[in-house]
Amino acid sequence: MPIREIVEAAARSALRDGWRILAVAVTVSVVTALAEIAVDHLINPNDLTLSLLAGISAAAVSILGTVFLSGFLARLVRAANHGAANHGAANHEAANHGAERVTIGQVARDLPWFRLIRADLLVVLIIILGTLALVIPGLVAFTLLAVTGPAIEIENRKVLAALRRSAHLVRHHFWPVVLLATVPVMVASEVESIAPEPSGAGEILEVLAVRGILEGALEAAIGLVLVELCYRLIALDSRSPSASPASGADSARS
Repeated sequence: MPIREIVEAAARSALRDGWRILAVAVTVSVVTALAEIAVDHLINPNDLTLSLLAGISAAAVSILGTVFLSGFLARLVRAANHGAANHGAANHEAANHGAERVTIGQVARDLPWFRLIRADLLVVLIIILGTLALVIPGLVAFTLLAVTGPAIEIENRKVLAALRRSAHLVRHHFWPVVLLATVPVMVASEVESIAPEPSGAGEILEVLAVRGILEGALEAAIGLVLVELCYRLIALDSRSPSASPASGADSARS
């Protein structure tokens, strides 16, 4: 798999729509960080009911933000780079300008929210179970399921079909996916530990700067790579000897 081409394609998307991508990514990261800070520092830990509700709310904000950002990135990449392939050569010119028509409102209305949220929760559960068994199974599970979300967006698959599709696409290119997806996500997960534990307004702003800007930029970069990776894996799979027209049939199942 041409790793360099995937990274370069993601970089072109970042350069073409950089400000819009960064604005959405930073907003999502800041809102998520604020929700977590509120739970950690503004909620009385002795009030178990309130603490539980606040924790669930913060987790929901994080999941919704992640789903929205990944969906937004998938729509931008599809409109700008893959529209002609998806909708025919007659739409080539529209595809070249499609990124301009992808708006936050459109993404919010059109995203398959429930499928993406269910898939995200299932992936997290599978990874947790694998990590509890041993760390290595958890990392393997994460790698195999790395393009579940993009598979839902790109191929309009249902949840279980998308999980199977991701594992099918990745298993023949496992180590490149480790380099493009697993390692970057692990690095990004360490960013939160860089930020200090806030105890005042100044430190809260410092946390938001680290979490909002740095983490937001990393999440956007990883998201773009995952979308381009999924497109490339789909293309490679379509050219494999075992591929058949019926291979997409399970998108209507599960």
